[in-house]
Amino acid sequence: MNKFLDLIKETLKRKSIYRILMNWAIYENCQDLKGLMIDLGGGEKPSYYNYWKINPTSFIVVDIDEKKPDIVCDLNKPLPFEDNFADVIFLFNVIYIINKPENLVKEIHRVLKSDGKFFLCSPFIFNEAKEPHDYFRLTSEGISTILDEARFKNYQIIPFGERFTAALFLTEKLVILNILKIPIRLLALFFDKIYPKKLKKIHLCPLGYFVKAMK
Repeated sequence: MNKFLDLIKETLKRKSIYRILMNWAIYENCQDLKGLMIDLGGGEKPSYYNYWKINPTSFIVVDIDEKKPDIVCDLNKPLPFEDNFADVIFLFNVIYIINKPENLVKEIHRVLKSDGKFFLCSPFIFNEAKEPHDYFRLTSEGISTILDEARFKNYQIIPFGERFTAALFLTEKLVILNILKIPIRLLALFFDKIYPKKLKKIHLCPLGYFVKAMK
């Protein structure tokens, strides 16, 4: 994927810088996946469908909105699947609207097969987005604690974006013309890249986190 061209294309489509960087993380980490898959809170053909490479034997969308999913379910309640059911479960931009996210992640662990894979995206520097609720912004340590409590032993937490793209995300709605956002976004990505690594380790400030875990 040519990220420069993708940035231009997605910016002109009015996608936020958060959404673009999240989709890049999905492109880099969700490739050649197979088996029975569940997309929790996926909605109706989200943009990340264009970035992953999956070959599902069955693909189930679960959402509380009756117009969108294969299965209607309140994700604050137990998942309507038996133990060891799915090979892959996705949870993108959902965990912060769950009242008790630790319970949902435990349910995901239960539903996954013994070698199942779990992929999560969670915003960190992000405006309130009540859908209809918005409860949490999890740090990497918070995510790690929830995964540990759910008995995920093999996982990786990957930050995407840094303080310049984070600041841009919070302010760029002041820029009315999308075409003007392109050079500003390129500059923010450049400054994110050159920001000292030592300071990133001490004071990490990403737009969000991408997580890949195995049961």
